[in-house]
Amino acid sequence: MNSNEIAKLAGVSRSTVSRVVNNYTNVPEETKKHVLEIIEKYNYVPHASARVLAGVKSKTIGLFMVDKKNNTEGHKVSMSTYFSPFMSGVIDNANEKGYNVLVFAIGKTSDFKNVRDVFYNETISGGIFIGQQNDNEIDDIVQSSFKTVLIDRSFDKDDKSIKNSIIVNADNFNGAYEATKYLIDLGHRKIAHISGYTGQLSTTDRLDGYKAALTKHEICVDPKMIVRGDFMREGGYTATKKLMAQSEPTAIFFGNDSMAMGGMRALEEMGLKIPDDISIVGFDDIEISSYLQPALTTVHMPIEVMSTNAVNILIDAIEGDADYYARYVIPVNLIERNSCRKN
Repeated sequence: MNSNEIAKLAGVSRSTVSRVVNNYTNVPEETKKHVLEIIEKYNYVPHASARVLAGVKSKTIGLFMVDKKNNTEGHKVSMSTYFSPFMSGVIDNANEKGYNVLVFAIGKTSDFKNVRDVFYNETISGGIFIGQQNDNEIDDIVQSSFKTVLIDRSFDKDDKSIKNSIIVNADNFNGAYEATKYLIDLGHRKIAHISGYTGQLSTTDRLDGYKAALTKHEICVDPKMIVRGDFMREGGYTATKKLMAQSEPTAIFFGNDSMAMGGMRALEEMGLKIPDDISIVGFDDIEISSYLQPALTTVHMPIEVMSTNAVNILIDAIEGDADYYARYVIPVNLIERNSCRKN
C-alpha cells in the first residue's frame, strides 16, 4: 500500500494525503478525518525519507552500544549487566514520549558505517552512545553537529568540537573513594582493586578513587594489589586468581559487580570464605547482587536515572532544534550488605 493507492481510496489527491500525514493545517477537518480513517484501515506507513523531505523530523532516536573488546566478539548485548538495563530504560522512556529507538551493537570499527548512514540519511533525529572509549568515529559524528548524548565519556570544557553534545556520567570517582574508605573504616589496610577495561572512563575514575582513598588515609598504593580486569565475569575470575597468587589482601574492591561475581567463584575455589576470610565490594548494584550468597556490598549505579536523563535531554534538543553542550554527573551511593566484615 502506497500513498497513491491511499489517495484513490480516499478520493483525494496524493498531495492531500501527504499534507494529512505531515499534519499540515491547510486541510479541511472532514477531509483529514476521512484520510486518516483510510490510513488506519489499510495500515499505511509513510516512507521515512518522504517525511524528511517534507520537513518532518524523524520520531526515532538511535541507541549505540559500543563494545570492541576482542574477547567479547559475538557477545550478546542482552547478556550484559550494564547495557541491557540501560537499553530497557531508554526504550521505555522514549516510547512514553512517542519516539521509537533504533538499537545498534557496535563490535568493530567497520560497524560505524551503518551508524553514520542513519545519521546522514536522517533515519534518526539524534543518538545516544554508551560504552565508547572516545572513538574517533564517534567524534566525527559529534563534530558534524548531530544531536548526541555521550555516556561514560571524558570531556574537556574548552573542547568546542562537542558543542552539540550532552555528556552524562556517573560519579565513578567518589563511588570508588567511598567503597575503599568503607573497607578502611572496617580496619582493612591490605585492600586490592580489580579494575575494568583499559580506556574506559569509568575504569580510570574508579581506579583513581581507590588510590585517592588509600593515599588520604596514608596507606601505600601497592602495584601488586592492582590487577586489570575487563568488566566481565570471567575476567573477574581470572584477575582474582592472578591477584591472590601475587599478594595477600584482606579485602578486594572490584570495578563492577560482574567481576565481583567471578571473583567470588575464584575465592571459593581457593577455599576462602566471604566475608570471614576476605571482604569484597562491587560497583553497579546489578539486580542479582542482592541475591548472592553472601549478598554483595556494592556502589549503586543509577542506570535508570542516567537513561531517563539521556532520553529527556536528547528529545528536548531535537524538538527545540537548539545547539547545546552540557555535562551531568549523576551521584552514586554505597549499599551495605553482607560481603564485608571488620578486620
